[in-house]
Amino acid sequence: MEVLLGTQALEPRAYLVTVAEHLERLGHDVRVFSAEPLPSPDELRVVGVERDLPLAPNVIYSQDAEAALLLADLYPLTAQLFAAHSDRYEVWLPPQLAGVVARVVVFDERSAERARAAALPQELVRLRRPVDLERHALRGSLPERPRRARVALDGLSDYRAGLLQRALADARIEIGFDADFAVGRGQAIVNALAAGLPVYVYGDEGGDGWVTPERYDLLEADGFSGRAETGATTFERLRADLDAYDPAMGPANRDLAAAHDARAHVQALVSAFDEVKPRHDPVTAPLRELARLVRVEAASARRAEALAAEAQRASARAEGLAGELAKARERADRLEAEVEELRAREADSSEQEPGSHRGRRFRRQS
Repeated sequence: MEVLLGTQALEPRAYLVTVAEHLERLGHDVRVFSAEPLPSPDELRVVGVERDLPLAPNVIYSQDAEAALLLADLYPLTAQLFAAHSDRYEVWLPPQLAGVVARVVVFDERSAERARAAALPQELVRLRRPVDLERHALRGSLPERPRRARVALDGLSDYRAGLLQRALADARIEIGFDADFAVGRGQAIVNALAAGLPVYVYGDEGGDGWVTPERYDLLEADGFSGRAETGATTFERLRADLDAYDPAMGPANRDLAAAHDARAHVQALVSAFDEVKPRHDPVTAPLRELARLVRVEAASARRAEALAAEAQRASARAEGLAGELAKARERADRLEAEVEELRAREADSSEQEPGSHRGRRFRRQS
């Protein structure tokens, strides 16, 4: 089978590499089309210009809305599946245009619920997030007390990152890669499970705590996003959870990862590829213009998110400076009061001394 993976900019790269490699192991011919030409990893056969595209792939598997629209225009009769990687961004929702996508692959129930809520009904294929066990070396024996944590801070607000760093520092746990447990969300959690590490789900939306066999289904259905359970993730909760670290969670997590590895994921994908049928008629819509609008909107959303994050950091800095200014004013007021008190004492002392200036002047006049 000739499979064409479509992406706007080689994202999510880890997923593309994993799927492409395991499809090729099964004998399928795999290429990746990237709408934005970028340096490609050695593991991928990336096509950056349309003239290098395959003539007639059997199936298209798009990773975002822009790629789905572009490839639907280039291959008007080829069946296409779409990967809804997250519920956080609209670029990972399938195009709301009949005929572009035959099926939508979802990796958690939260993304599935969002896809079901879209205006255009789609047939969903629910798969687990894949992990290539061969790419993640199994961690050896774990200490009874953790010394170092692997922390994925990308995407965390200053507040969330600061809260976590403060809790780790209070527990005397350093941040580093060669770690005794991992903290993060999404795919970072799955990768840490494969490495046999205890893992703590924590993201900008909140934290759900340690992954255990008893809680795995609940947290996996939420996409390991930190939103599976209600309740605030405070410093006190983080600190108490860190004390609940158990090295036995590591081997149990490796077993969980092995039960849902990349082989099972890709085999289920191939079954889905086999089941979809070519389109009978091309989609009658300005697909390239729609793809351009999606690209522009996604770029604007990224800029807006970056500006919002910068504004948040600037606001935090302003609040910090305002607090320092208030403290400086308080110190200045106290010093001014002390100076006035010293002057008053000096004046009273001068008036009470027998040889004061006023007393000497009075004696000269008499």
